[in-house]
Amino acid sequence: MDPTRIVIIGGGFAGVKCAGILRKQLPPQSCEIVLFSRENNMVFYPLLAEVAGAAINPGAVTVPLRQMLPGVRCRTEEVRQIDLPVSEVEYEGYDGRVSRMRFDHAVLACGTAVNLTLVPGMVDHAFPLKSVGDAIALRFHVTEQLEKAEVCDDPERRRWYLSFIIVGGGFSGVEVAGEINDLVRASLRFYGNFTAEEISVTLVHARDQILPEVSPTLREFARMNMEQAGIRMVLNARAVLATAEGVELHDGRMLRGATVVCTIGTTLPQLVQRLDAPKEHGRLLTDPDMRLRGTSNVWAIGDCASVLNAYDGQVSPTTGQFAERQGRQVAENIIRVLRKEPTRPFSYRPLGQLCGIGERNAVAEILGVRLSGFPAWWLWRTVYLLKSPSWSRRIKVAFDWTWELLFPRDLAYPRVDQTERIARAHYRPGDYIFVEGEPAVNFYVIEQGEVEAMRRDATGQPKIMAVFGPGEFFGEIALLDGTLRIGSVRARTEVEVLVMGKEVFSQISGALTPFRNLVAQALRWRRPRLNPRLTQAWGVLERRPLSTFMEAVPEHRLAPDDTFEDAVRLFDEHGLEFLCVLDQDGRLQGVITRNELFEAFAQGKTAATKVRDFMKADPVVVTPNEPSLMGGDEMNRHDLDWLPVVEDKGSRRLVGVIRSERMLRHLVSHLTGGPASN
Repeated sequence: MDPTRIVIIGGGFAGVKCAGILRKQLPPQSCEIVLFSRENNMVFYPLLAEVAGAAINPGAVTVPLRQMLPGVRCRTEEVRQIDLPVSEVEYEGYDGRVSRMRFDHAVLACGTAVNLTLVPGMVDHAFPLKSVGDAIALRFHVTEQLEKAEVCDDPERRRWYLSFIIVGGGFSGVEVAGEINDLVRASLRFYGNFTAEEISVTLVHARDQILPEVSPTLREFARMNMEQAGIRMVLNARAVLATAEGVELHDGRMLRGATVVCTIGTTLPQLVQRLDAPKEHGRLLTDPDMRLRGTSNVWAIGDCASVLNAYDGQVSPTTGQFAERQGRQVAENIIRVLRKEPTRPFSYRPLGQLCGIGERNAVAEILGVRLSGFPAWWLWRTVYLLKSPSWSRRIKVAFDWTWELLFPRDLAYPRVDQTERIARAHYRPGDYIFVEGEPAVNFYVIEQGEVEAMRRDATGQPKIMAVFGPGEFFGEIALLDGTLRIGSVRARTEVEVLVMGKEVFSQISGALTPFRNLVAQALRWRRPRLNPRLTQAWGVLERRPLSTFMEAVPEHRLAPDDTFEDAVRLFDEHGLEFLCVLDQDGRLQGVITRNELFEAFAQGKTAATKVRDFMKADPVVVTPNEPSLMGGDEMNRHDLDWLPVVEDKGSRRLVGVIRSERMLRHLVSHLTGGPASN
């Protein structure tokens, strides 16, 4: 007889505790326990803020699951979905193939996922604090800002580097604000270019008090002590936008800072979202014994589940102590089911709450007793030390804490050469994406919104040279030339852009011919507009109407009902470069060049195919009264040698054409000082 298989999904407090209890109480020969976790280690989340603040090392908050759970089959594959009717999990194997595994019981303990999309721009510009990687990245980033401030000569920019904004006034937000403040202010003595007055740590919270989980007295104590430590409180304020410059609030205020940490915004993991099971307020509904509602062999615990606590009749909060207790009790209930005994509802009296607030102060409520200040901080550290999941980690944490009491926090910032990637960025109207004279490090593609390219004129005033919209790109000229930015780019509207590092840009442009051709085509249009040496000559074209260079309507033309054979004959007999397609009223319907002929031939068009079926419809056009510069721009922008001129863009009645050669002849005459010629 096959052993009973219990599948646990999630390697956090709840899943690990459940697996450990099951393995201790069920013999291996009769029960197989499988734990799916994308990470091969358990993270002690309450101490992530201390990792970010360089108070302890990252290795002290992670424990390998295999060493922690001997006898449990730990798998790092990702579970994609759960087939409730047939009791199977579907997962993506090591080779990318989808596999399935049968189970007798399954425990969902997959927690929650970060959802920074609740506030526009947070994904692009904010640091979350959900994993050890997040904490390490934030720690190194804070140190990097100190290094930049140390060598920055601009006082305003230096204050921006030293401004840290934390969004969210719950446990995570308060703890990370206190840790960052401690790290930065304790490290001040090692830097000589800035003072404590230039440092700004701001905590933004949507309610009128921080730490809603604790009593009003302790909330007030926490607020007052954090403010005395130099942390600015911005309460009753909701973040509505994050940009490269900082955070915008609901009342229009802009908090500027180089570092934004977002501790708000969670969502169900994709696995739970796809599961066809009842949910409430974003969590899976369970029966009193923690069985997933409507099932007999699937259980849900931890942050992803809405578990009613029989002790007080309230839904269990999403905290580590409740997750761990649920893991223990659900394991005991599964054992009761296997022994055909009745299950018990979840019931737990919480021990209390602890929160560090910086400067060796904390607030605590333990079994109804309230503590604050240094005693609460000492208790906070003692409790978390004892709750660390293994003795090896307890010793590491104790050593790091002792070291931090005796020596300054570690300011090392390893400058590893990270592989460049394509990222996203969000900008508000008026935000500068880059400024004239800066070094070129990125290439940008617009997804939403518009930007304007500007260059300073002879008087030093910025002049708009071009406007780019969705699907267009910018920033390539200085990257290709290896020079500083010769112009500035500013957001006209709310803008979302893809950001490509210069190495990635070089690799793609070197390997992908269509992309390289697209960039080259853009350069033919943009370089003359931004090149200071051509500004004066370009101004001449800007003052002259297109009618100056307009030629008459070409003698040879086609109608939409003419044929492919007619077009080929006209090109052959008259050596033409293009043909305009006009209706009987002289309105422009399309154009045909040799490109359209060859493409039509390649597509198998016959001699009798109508012109309307292969012409380039809706071509680029200009009007006689537009500046000549606009005509030159359009030809350069679309890689054209000529343009049709229409009476107006509504009627599209053809009145002539302009050619690039004629405009260039006039431009060369102006540049060389020769006689101007039409």
